[in-house]
Amino acid sequence: MKAMRLCATLILSAMTVASVRLAAQVNPPPTPVAPAAAAVAPTSPGPIIQVDIPKFDFGKAAAGEKVRHTYVITNTGDAVLHVTNVQGSCHCTTIGTWSHDILPGQTGEIVAQLDTTGFGGGAPVQRMITVYSNARNEPRKTLVIKGVVWKPIDVSPTSATISIAPDATNAESTTVRIVNQTDNPVTFSNAVSANRLFTAALKEIKPGKEYQLVINAEPPFTPGNSWGTITVNTSFTNTPVISVPVVARVLPPIQVYPSQIVMNVMPDRAMTNRVTIKGSSTNNVLTLSNAKASDSRIHVDLLALGPKGMYNVVAVFPAGFSLEPGQHAEVTVESNQPRSPLIKIPIVEYPRPKHVAALPSNPKPAPAPANASPAQPIPPPAANHP
Repeated sequence: MKAMRLCATLILSAMTVASVRLAAQVNPPPTPVAPAAAAVAPTSPGPIIQVDIPKFDFGKAAAGEKVRHTYVITNTGDAVLHVTNVQGSCHCTTIGTWSHDILPGQTGEIVAQLDTTGFGGGAPVQRMITVYSNARNEPRKTLVIKGVVWKPIDVSPTSATISIAPDATNAESTTVRIVNQTDNPVTFSNAVSANRLFTAALKEIKPGKEYQLVINAEPPFTPGNSWGTITVNTSFTNTPVISVPVVARVLPPIQVYPSQIVMNVMPDRAMTNRVTIKGSSTNNVLTLSNAKASDSRIHVDLLALGPKGMYNVVAVFPAGFSLEPGQHAEVTVESNQPRSPLIKIPIVEYPRPKHVAALPSNPKPAPAPANASPAQPIPPPAANHP
């Protein structure tokens, strides 16, 4: 009986130990938590630049008006913002005063001005302003000033050109359009030329709104270009006088474009160049003939174009053609123009690139002379003893 009780006790003890082990496997003890690491302090952001309106649109301004704007700058960082320089993108944009040192949380100013003189026609205008500073976010901050510039008095074209034939004997003219774009009527009067070659007259198209300025060039004409200026008085207070530049251009009897044939050596194929020749005389229509090259290797064709007195000279160079050193080559064409009976078109060649010999990938040392003594080892430096 005692033996049976002892056996039961042993079995119960074994079951208890097994239960404890199974519970330990199912619910392991919690892993000890390491102490939390100390929080890393964030680095200082330094000075930060912010602009209230980095792109300022002034809307619409009359040509000649000076548009002025003040940009407000805020330093949102925690160190002093040093503005070292402010530059406009062109001579029409000037920079006034600006705040050089701005404390954290404080504001400063940059004053800029755009001179609209020279702009107009209703085209958009945009200019850049660069701000140099020690800002951590944008050390080169770009500001913009933009808008539309219009002209109260629009002159089209802004300058007049009169092309004159070399044998012209009558007056030649051109017309300039003057339009008042303001809301109030404007009168134009007293067109005067500073050069006796030119005369000018005003013609009213729409009272107070639109006029025509007729400019005449009077013979006799001299070869080349002659310049002048036409001034017109207006009743507009901001623009009391309009100045219109004018040039009379007496054309040469024969125009050659381009004036020379520039060829590039093409070793693997032929090359073709074209030159246009046009007559400018009104009483003598240009006629060309007998086009040829001084070098027999060059093939030349003469082609008449649609307008009378206009031709194409086509020069064909064979593959591998090149000029010999010191060789002078040209294409000549005969004409019926007494002042230019023979037209000469020079042929020039692009400079050839100099040939550079390629170095060997593994250069071998030069062989030593037969009588050279064998190389001797270099002795170590002698020790310096006291």
